[in-house]
Amino acid sequence: MSWSLPPVRSFNSSTCKLVSGAQFPNIRWVCRLACAFTLASAFSGNSASSEDWSSLQGRIVYSGAIPDQAPLVITRDEEVCGEFGLLDETLIVNRQNRGLQNVVVWLSSKTEVPVHPSLADASKPVQLDNNGCRFLPRIVPIRTGQVLQCTNADPVSHNVAVYARRNQPFSIIVPQGEPLERTFRREELKPIRVDCSIHAWMRAYLVVAEHPYAAVTDKNGRFSIKNVPQGKWQFRFWHETSDYLKTLTHGTETMELTRGTWELDVNNDKLELGDLTVDDKQFLTDQ
Repeated sequence: MSWSLPPVRSFNSSTCKLVSGAQFPNIRWVCRLACAFTLASAFSGNSASSEDWSSLQGRIVYSGAIPDQAPLVITRDEEVCGEFGLLDETLIVNRQNRGLQNVVVWLSSKTEVPVHPSLADASKPVQLDNNGCRFLPRIVPIRTGQVLQCTNADPVSHNVAVYARRNQPFSIIVPQGEPLERTFRREELKPIRVDCSIHAWMRAYLVVAEHPYAAVTDKNGRFSIKNVPQGKWQFRFWHETSDYLKTLTHGTETMELTRGTWELDVNNDKLELGDLTVDDKQFLTDQ
């Protein structure tokens, strides 16, 4: 005598009543196990699909003598660009609190990074303006597939030369009154340089990542990355003068960083790193 169970999508109490009884006297214990398995799977599935989130904050502090920002030598369109009093922006340290500006901090992972629902939408373009014969802002985080809009607010011509490594590099004149738009298909391993081929002193950097977890230190040296998925993640620290940061002093501990990497255990609602001191020797151009 052959028999089979009625087709069902999942086991529940009704299914067990249907298949148990006189016709299938030994099936009741199977149903109980199946129901328990279904409930356990449902709860484990909810747990796996929901993420806990945190924020990462800190401040980069510069040690040693604070460098002066030297005036730039204007060699092109002096009648316009010479009026802005431009200064060298490669190394900017706050004289009041020693905060180091324009350090890039980003989450670096070889696996896919969960993204908080509030940060999932990357449809809003990011801006890179040619303004006052300088790029503004100097460092621009952008996600793969997100639109980069390059604009020109000056009465002179500017060029955007992007030295991408994993994406297609380009060098294009930025039209006045109409933004130049580009996207990047692949993540870049570290910030990529942007120049103006017309005005040699102009420089910016793009931080191209597949996720939104990147930040740039402000005029006080502070950075903040919100809604980071909790867990152990590697974060990289980079500055245009030193490339990857080589050391960071956290409290009394000085850490040697391999390619600027520090692994952090982000398992609280907020991880405040406090002041992170960098040795000024790693920013010397002859090192």
